[in-house]
Amino acid sequence: MSEHEESPQRDPQDPPPGASGVLVRGLGPVAAIALVTGNVIGSGIFVIPASLAEVAGPLGLVAWAINVVGYLCLSAVFADLGGAYPISGGLSAFAGRAFGPLAAMEVGFLYWLCAVIGNAAFLTAFTEYLGVFVPAVEDPLVAFAVSQVLLWSLTLANAIGVRASGAVSVVTTVLKVVPLLVLSLALLPYADVANLDPIAPKGVGSLLPAISLVSWMFVGMESITVPAEEVRGAGRTIRRSVYRGFFLASVVYLLVLSTVTLAVPGARLAGSARPLAEAARLYFGSTAEALVSIAALCSIGGILNGWLLVVSRMAHATARAGLAPASLAWLHPRFNTPWVALGLSSLLTGLLVSLYFLGSMLSVYNFIALFSTATALVAVGAACLAMIVLVRREPGRFSAAQRRRGPFTAIIGLVVVVVMIAGSGLEIAGLTGLCMLAPIPYFVWKRWRGQALSY
Repeated sequence: MSEHEESPQRDPQDPPPGASGVLVRGLGPVAAIALVTGNVIGSGIFVIPASLAEVAGPLGLVAWAINVVGYLCLSAVFADLGGAYPISGGLSAFAGRAFGPLAAMEVGFLYWLCAVIGNAAFLTAFTEYLGVFVPAVEDPLVAFAVSQVLLWSLTLANAIGVRASGAVSVVTTVLKVVPLLVLSLALLPYADVANLDPIAPKGVGSLLPAISLVSWMFVGMESITVPAEEVRGAGRTIRRSVYRGFFLASVVYLLVLSTVTLAVPGARLAGSARPLAEAARLYFGSTAEALVSIAALCSIGGILNGWLLVVSRMAHATARAGLAPASLAWLHPRFNTPWVALGLSSLLTGLLVSLYFLGSMLSVYNFIALFSTATALVAVGAACLAMIVLVRREPGRFSAAQRRRGPFTAIIGLVVVVVMIAGSGLEIAGLTGLCMLAPIPYFVWKRWRGQALSY
């Protein structure tokens, strides 16, 4: 999976990426890596340690290792497809190229839904960590108001342009990664293998739901493929950013999860809404807790910014292909950003935050994380199938190394996706299946009217 491979051939009949001359190529290599890393490392690392302790105990570390292996194969799929087809829409475009417009519509809708729902989880986690400094946000109404201020502030930043969003991604990625690494190294002297006993307090059967839960932490590596027409040197930049972002996120996750699990007793972690802040306070006092909470706020703000970019570009790309209402493809006359798609997506996310009122933060977060992950995994699975088809149908778009490994990594990735969806439980899987039915009436209506559908 080296990035130094022969350049794949291009179809001379294909227009160059961004041929419309409308979208602005404002994301360079650094911003692209920051977008991948920032869209992977978000609220999950600050909340999931508690969720894992509650669901599986120390066995959650095994779930993390399995996810790393699975997502290594998936990262190869994303990098190869993103490099071969650097067009807006990412997973939706890949599915459409392989299987036609209905597949593109399904994947585009599910991935858009994943982002809309996931952004609600980020907002919920943000208000929880803000409670360290502003106790008033423990009031659900205050928390809701604060979440709306953050949501619409970042929506405005994204509406101004992709360069502004990219700059926010770079800054917030640095502000989240450095404190996480410092905390991990600081906790090393307090690591105690006794905290691994028992290794599986909930039984070996808890491994499957733990795998599904951890997979939420890796969703986002593929996100750079969605705004591909706004990336400079798209094909090469996308390939490199996927691999480098995956490597950086994996290292951070390894250090944080292992040190926190070894340093903090599982009973103390389980049920904590702020597990990393709890670990910092336990060993280093309230000042350290405050610093970790600030890092969490930066991290969550950064991932929300990145996913607002992605959710609007997915809606724009599907609408541009005739697979969604045309208004979602409208671009702002000054900033060249999909302001309608951005505004609608943020509006729905803001409404979903009302789930905060229905239960504890951790239970609501876990449900949203599993549901959002399941919808994304269906889209990821479609990309794996598309890889198998396209590497045979259009071999000239892939290098020799990509043609050799493509089917192999795609099949492994597909198996991993099935396991992860199965681990989410019947309720989540069934709800995801129902969501897959939602775009069909619109597709039938478009066909009945005889409107052209591309991809």
